[in-house]
Amino acid sequence: MNTYKKIKCEQCSNVFVWSVEEQELYAKRGLIEPKYCPICRGIIEARLKDKAREKYESNLVAQGI
Repeated sequence: MNTYKKIKCEQCSNVFVWSVEEQELYAKRGLIEPKYCPICRGIIEARLKDKAREKYESNLVAQGI
């Protein structure tokens, strides 16, 4: 793991660079190689947060709060 790696994003098909530092961080945390570029990861994360917020708000409405 002493060189950067080029990875093709599964979402948008763009090629992104996975730096040595990122590879070391992923290894230290026991994570697998990313499948999505940083931009797509950000979009996915934002969608998940939106869904969680919508669920929370609908629960408040259901409880009459």
